[in-house]
Amino acid sequence: MNNDVDARGKSCPLPIVLTAKAVRQIAVGQELVIKADDRAFLPDIEAWCKKTGHALVRSASRDGYFEAVVRRTA
Repeated sequence: MNNDVDARGKSCPLPIVLTAKAVRQIAVGQELVIKADDRAFLPDIEAWCKKTGHALVRSASRDGYFEAVVRRTA
């Protein structure tokens, strides 16, 4: 299974909505890579992880987009 979400070109709240949907499709302990170019994505993904309890493994600014890796914890 491809554990990637490409939310580039989509604005808030769609990157988080797509992330939430994708996280439900993976097993506990698996990681999901999310790419988004919405400026609010990094603070949004941090807040979503804190709220849901999933682990934000890393986040970074790439060339023209942001990338985050989330590990499903429950």
